[in-house]
Amino acid sequence: MDIDLVLALFAGALLVFAAFSTVLQRASLPGPLLCLGYGVLIGPHALGLLRTEDFGAPPGTLLEQAARVTLAVGLAGVALRLPHGYWRSGVRWIAVVIGLGMALMLVVATGVLWWGLGAPFLVALLVGAIITPTDPVVTTPVVTGSLAEERIPGRVRHNLSAESGINDGLAYLFVLLPVLLLTEPDRAWHELLATVLLREVLGAAAFGALSGYLLGRLFVLVREHGLMEDSSYLAFVVPLALVVLGAGGLLGTDSLLAVFVAVAVFGQVIPQRDEAQEDKVHDAVARLFLLPVFVLLGLALPVAEWARLGWAPPVVLGAALLLRRLVALWALRPLLRGVHDRSETFFLSWFGPIGISALFYAALAERRTGNPDVLAHTTLAITLSVLIHGLSTAPLSAWLRHRERERARKRQEEIVP
Repeated sequence: MDIDLVLALFAGALLVFAAFSTVLQRASLPGPLLCLGYGVLIGPHALGLLRTEDFGAPPGTLLEQAARVTLAVGLAGVALRLPHGYWRSGVRWIAVVIGLGMALMLVVATGVLWWGLGAPFLVALLVGAIITPTDPVVTTPVVTGSLAEERIPGRVRHNLSAESGINDGLAYLFVLLPVLLLTEPDRAWHELLATVLLREVLGAAAFGALSGYLLGRLFVLVREHGLMEDSSYLAFVVPLALVVLGAGGLLGTDSLLAVFVAVAVFGQVIPQRDEAQEDKVHDAVARLFLLPVFVLLGLALPVAEWARLGWAPPVVLGAALLLRRLVALWALRPLLRGVHDRSETFFLSWFGPIGISALFYAALAERRTGNPDVLAHTTLAITLSVLIHGLSTAPLSAWLRHRERERARKRQEEIVP
């Protein structure tokens, strides 16, 4: 591998996209969409400048580990983005959308895929579980930046961020069920409850909470005693996420869930002023991790396998991608009526993008089951999501701002006849 070529191609793209980020956002051309297209352009399907094989690792392993590290940094950004006291004020949204919404989205996605693709039920269940959770990394461009702050109410941004962080970690439980049923049918339920749920998921939550609390107290202590520079806590937070990711993996837990819980607890332990000072810097660093993975995914897109699948899978996957969230949130609207109005509910029911987390779980599932169709279908779904949700971000956020202003104007007219 020519490292100089990789640096020039990857860093050059990031430089151009950063220089014109505001213009690109307003044109509804977010970074993930552009980087995915750029990866296709420089990859074997176009210019042939780079291939995933050039990185010296099997493509599946390369994508899985790159996605895992990117998710850890992205989840840290999501957790720190939430204001102090959010977990008390947002408990209703979290309980409904995570407790009922994920299960309903899984049912809808699996039903559409099983009926539309004609795939075996367990394969449909596996792909449905992979595309169920909203991606925390791809959601970042939707809910951060000047455009998002200008157009999208804070409660919408915070609720979407919190949901995407929690459901990404809990998706591990959803994905492992069909994986175990496909690979160890006789022991699947025992393994799911005894190993996956108790040790890997609940163990991750406990380990993450303890780690986040202790590291938060350590952060406060060293700051109070002048042992740490005041300029930035970024040098503390990114290693925190990566340490918890590695330690959680060594302990055999769902390390991504551990990272989110750890940084969420850490963010509530440290003083509010410290958190507020550097959220924007951390989001910028998270995007530096995010965008190269989409270039890498563009290099690895299985275009030949997509052609072999025919025209039906894109239609079915697109339907599953959109309907799973539209059906779930509108079905649950009676429980969320006091949280969001109809305009906000529509916005939230539309923006359930998938991306890096789906890539990670698809690569993991392919490694565990040996079924290449899972990765082919998932990368196609990711590409559709990047296109659909990326191109609709600017117009729908502008529509939501217009609706908010109309509602504020009507309230003012009612107060002042």
